[in-house]
Amino acid sequence: MNRKFFASALSVLLLSGTAALATNQQMETSGEKKTSTSSATAKSGDHEFIGTVKEFEAGKMLKVLVGKKIHTFNLDAKGMTATVDPSVAVGSKVKVVESKAADGSQTLAVTPEG
Repeated sequence: MNRKFFASALSVLLLSGTAALATNQQMETSGEKKTSTSSATAKSGDHEFIGTVKEFEAGKMLKVLVGKKIHTFNLDAKGMTATVDPSVAVGSKVKVVESKAADGSQTLAVTPEG
């Protein structure tokens, strides 16, 4: 009986420790909302990335490595409002939040992470 309890308790401790370590890793999350009006249905949502900057050309382009995948962001795209923290540089860890409003406008915010 004690061995089963001890093994279960140890498993819980190990899993919670693994989850704590995972919070410091790179990740990608997203959320989407649908807004319906009398004339149409529009989608809006956020997409969040935490990763390492691989390439950066101020005002033009940003490439971020998230896990094993590189995400490319066009900072001067039509209809895009991009805000990049001045301390962002190649090799730095960043948080990128890409948002799309129901009216179609897009924003991109890049800030240092950690």
